[in-house]
Amino acid sequence: MKTVTAFFGGSFDPPHLGHLGVARGALRSGACGRVVWVPAWSQPHKQGVKTAPFAHRLAMTELLIRGEEGMTASDIEARLRLQPSYTFDVLKHFARELLPDEEPALLIGADSLLALHTWHRAEELVGTCRVLTYPRPGCVISEEILARNWSGKAAEKLLAGVLEGVFFEISSTEVRNSMAKTENRSHIIEADKCPLSAAVREYCEKHALYRD
Repeated sequence: MKTVTAFFGGSFDPPHLGHLGVARGALRSGACGRVVWVPAWSQPHKQGVKTAPFAHRLAMTELLIRGEEGMTASDIEARLRLQPSYTFDVLKHFARELLPDEEPALLIGADSLLALHTWHRAEELVGTCRVLTYPRPGCVISEEILARNWSGKAAEKLLAGVLEGVFFEISSTEVRNSMAKTENRSHIIEADKCPLSAAVREYCEKHALYRD
């Protein structure tokens, strides 16, 4: 039997403890044996949106998962430099880089699952790859909801990939906005309140990321 290796893509701008909780939850569920974090090079739905340079986002991701068993980070999107970098296309290359005893799966949040039918070559993606979905607050997933946009077989497959887990109320956008402030940044600076790991927080401060 092949080991399932989860492709966990995103801007990771910055990667935070909520992201880490999703990866940990996916591994704990037993649905996959390894999670590969894949920072995006050029996301289709974020064209024209300013992000931190790829090298910084990859470095922060590596810092966040340092010492985490079963997790690695990949620079595959930077090597491919697709414009835009559709998940379907990147996954094809990703699968070729896996070991013979590994098979790829796509790890997404429930909000992404609800919009998955709008993705580039979505039907082919679901038809050829296992999709693992982590729950997210406010996103209700059911067979009835999935059936609105998917055939019965696809909906059944997607529903089977929904994992159980703890919800995480952390947003990268809110983290960036908070770090841009010159005042009232205690919840970002103080370790016990920060949604970032100590290593990522220090990296952001050192490189003055997200500061106006």
